[in-house]
Parts: sequence; structure tokens; C-alpha cells
Amino acid sequence: MDNEKIGRFITDLRKSNQMTQRELADKLNISDKAVSKWERGLSYPDITLLIPLSSILGITVTELLNGERALHEDPDVEKIVVNALEYSNKATRSKIVITQNIRASAFSFLLFIAIAVVTIVDIANTGTLTWAGIPIVSILFAWLMCFPTIKSGAKGIVYSLVAFSVFIIPYLYILNRLLGGVTNFLAVSIRVSVITIIYMWIIYGIYRKQGFRKLIASAVVNFLSIPFSLIINYTIASIIGGVWFDAWNLLGFVLIIIISAILVAIDVSRRKVRV
Repeated sequence: MDNEKIGRFITDLRKSNQMTQRELADKLNISDKAVSKWERGLSYPDITLLIPLSSILGITVTELLNGERALHEDPDVEKIVVNALEYSNKATRSKIVITQNIRASAFSFLLFIAIAVVTIVDIANTGTLTWAGIPIVSILFAWLMCFPTIKSGAKGIVYSLVAFSVFIIPYLYILNRLLGGVTNFLAVSIRVSVITIIYMWIIYGIYRKQGFRKLIASAVVNFLSIPFSLIINYTIASIIGGVWFDAWNLLGFVLIIIISAILVAIDVSRRKVRV
């Protein structure tokens, strides 16, 4: 395929449909940077995107691959091309699912081995279970949090967040019991956990809202860490005492603001050079 020819063709069709690169990217659930690369001939669409991209641009897949309108369309050829792409897409998705299953199984097996090791070591040294409960509970909590994302990739992130939100407080309660009831442990950890849950869901919402403008989303998330840090510091200080704000906090917040501003500036400059 001629990358540059296809790129010019996509550009012309996008403009004739009165779409920006960002709007086309949003329809395909990809980044506008990817669209920009197509149109500059630096790359071509992924095979899984050819059918939806053709549909959005109002052309056939054959025309897209040729990089030009067809004077005489052959329905049989288009049908063969579409069928081949659909078969390839199914095969690709099947490979992805198999890879994710293997990865999730390997992750679970490794954690199971870790649980077995700490259990055997504890029993071998003490004759019973003593300290092993702490790593075992922590490993199980880590599995509940990480397994959905490892199994399903980006689609599993929301399930990992749900798992964290639901199980963090029971985990902290059990951990505190295993530690023998550390003074102020639950009071501090539960409040900090609730604040963290709120912050994590806000982060998730921001990235979902911003789509693939990752720099802007990162800048906002970075900036929001300031009020959340202040809330956590104040919460901890109100329970166990101590200073909740000092010069080091101020310096850190200044750096956070500078980094956020840089991320926004980079995003704006990149968008200016795109169509």
C-alpha cells in the first residue's frame, strides 16, 4: 500500500465530511496523533480499523486500500476483502484473548506460589501460622485489585477500581487484627483510603472524559494531587498530631504546578501543528 497516497485520501475525505482529526479519532476510539500519522504517510491504519474507518468516511474498504475512488466498483471484490478483514479481526481478537488468559493465569499462579512459600516458611520456623497471615492477606488483596486489569487490559481498569473500593476497608480491618490492633491504624488508614478511593475515581473519570488528550488529563490529575495531598496531610495530623503543612509541601506543590503547566503547553503546541 502507498502510505502517502492513502494519507492524502483520508485527509481529503475527512475534510469533505467536515471532521477534524480529533473528531475522526474519537469515532474510532484512537488518538488524533495516530490520525495525523496516517495523513502524513508515516503509517497506515491498523487492520482492525479499516472497516469502521471506511464506513465513517463513506467509501468502500477497497477504495481505502487503493487510496482513491473507484470508477467501477466490483461488489464481489469488496465482499472478499471485507470477509478477509473480518476473519483477520476475529483471529486477532482470539489471539489477544488467549494472551490475556495466559497472562492472568501466570499472574495467579505466581501469587499462589508466593502464598505457598510464606506459609511453608512460617510453619517450618514456628510450627504454626503466625506472621504468614499478613503477606497472605496482602497477596489476596493484590490479586483482587490487579487481576481484572491483567485479564482484560484497559477494559478491566474499572473492575480493579471497584475491587479496590469494595475490599480496601475489609483488608485494612483484617490487617489490623493480624498486627494486633496498632494504635490509630484503622482511624488513619480508613480515612486515607476513602480519600484515595475518591481521588482514583476522579482520575478515572478525567481520563475517560478527556479521551486521548493524555497530556491535558495528566496535567489536571497532577494539579488535583495538591488539594488531595493537603486533605490527607490534615487528616493524618488531626489524628496523630504533627504539622500538616510545611515548606517542603509548598516546594512540592510549586513543582507540581510547573509540571502541569508544561504538560498543557506541550499539548497546545502539538495541536497547533496538526490539521
